[in-house]
Amino acid sequence: MLKLVGATGFRTFRNVWMLEELGVSYEHVLAGPRSPEANAGSPFGKIPSLCDGEFVMYESAAINTYLGDKYHSAAPSGVTDLVPTAGTQARGRYEQATMCIMSELDAQGLWIHRKHEALAHIFGACPTAVEHAKTHTARTISILAGDLRRQGPYLLGPGFTAADILFVHCCNWAETIGWGEAWTTALREDDADMQALARYLGLCRARAAYERTKAKKIAESGNS
Repeated sequence: MLKLVGATGFRTFRNVWMLEELGVSYEHVLAGPRSPEANAGSPFGKIPSLCDGEFVMYESAAINTYLGDKYHSAAPSGVTDLVPTAGTQARGRYEQATMCIMSELDAQGLWIHRKHEALAHIFGACPTAVEHAKTHTARTISILAGDLRRQGPYLLGPGFTAADILFVHCCNWAETIGWGEAWTTALREDDADMQALARYLGLCRARAAYERTKAKKIAESGNS
């Protein structure tokens, strides 16, 4: 059986959602960063990590791509196209989207806020870096929202993929730190990209697997 390590309130949310979409049986070990369980699965002591027998992975986007490939033709839920086939143009667009989200949105935007504001007591406060990160996050989301408007309803076109899981999670993250005003407050009628993003988020969040994942996160929070 697959074993996923990490509390759902962190980036582990992405992998729980993926597993719920696939309908795959898995053991979920609730653990925080730098816990013994996290240290066992990641050389950085971070979460999540995934154990598939003796094989261990520790990057959330890579884990989802692995799961999508592994269950591409055999997902118990019948959802088998969350990651496009390798060597196709669709796969190229998928890899482009996931790398953009992870490098431009997660690492250069949202994580800078967490590192230098939310965790300033550890890494040091740097308001200028956080302000630049906010601007960069807004620009990146705007670019991806433009893709949605032109080719939606999902990030890569008509079908929901694991790239949407990453993007929605990052949008959720942005909202929790007050960086989601562009699509959560009163939208201008002429802002077609943000209108498209708001519709997209509603569509993705209405998925049954997302609702189950959110329920897990809430339940864990209530038990902590």
